Amino acid sequence: MKKKLLFILLFLLFSCSNDQDYLICNSSNSEHCKFFEIKYPNSIKEFQKLNIDAEGNELAVKDLNFYLDVNNNFLNKANSESIFHEFYKGIFIPRFSYSLLNQFGEEELWFAIALYPVDKKNNLITTLDTFYNHKDLKFANESIYGQCVNDDNSYFNTKNKKIFNCNKDGLESYDYWIELDNYMWRLKCVWNNPKFIVFNEKEGFVVGASDICRNFYESFTSKIN
Repeated sequence: MKKKLLFILLFLLFSCSNDQDYLICNSSNSEHCKFFEIKYPNSIKEFQKLNIDAEGNELAVKDLNFYLDVNNNFLNKANSESIFHEFYKGIFIPRFSYSLLNQFGEEELWFAIALYPVDKKNNLITTLDTFYNHKDLKFANESIYGQCVNDDNSYFNTKNKKIFNCNKDGLESYDYWIELDNYMWRLKCVWNNPKFIVFNEKEGFVVGASDICRNFYESFTSKIN
């Protein structure tokens, strides 16, 4: 699993039942999470072994405006096939990420969020089919995460939301895409072991990686107006 270069180790032990206390990212009190909110899954919200990415590629209004410019340029190019041909070939640039650690301080699960301009020439499934299968685009993703397949039967799949299952040499991940009017969120969740143990100061218990990822996705709320 791709390791982040710089982390701040946070020890978090919650005693209040207020949902605000369980927000990983709270747009009301964090510049880093100004444009979205996401909660800890119920299964880990009282457990401490987390690494928050301290590099911080947090979004700013200038980034959103840049994405709009990218989209306008894309619309004005008659021969441009996909928004990903205009925007860094679809390379994943996390705006927020953190790792869930086991009792040995080893990374068991990595979760990250990225933002892209929306593709206004194509519907979402056509856009993502280009992203995952176009010969000029797919290498950056496949080289790390392997082939990704749309989970047609998932309850996450709607007109403007799609989830993909990815696998490479035992490294599994989900890509969850959310399309808005002008932007697309991509939520990436990666794990090596389908089940692992998380600990707080007193106890540990087994959690399922895919369940945690789905909890993340269900709690995600975009705050982009």
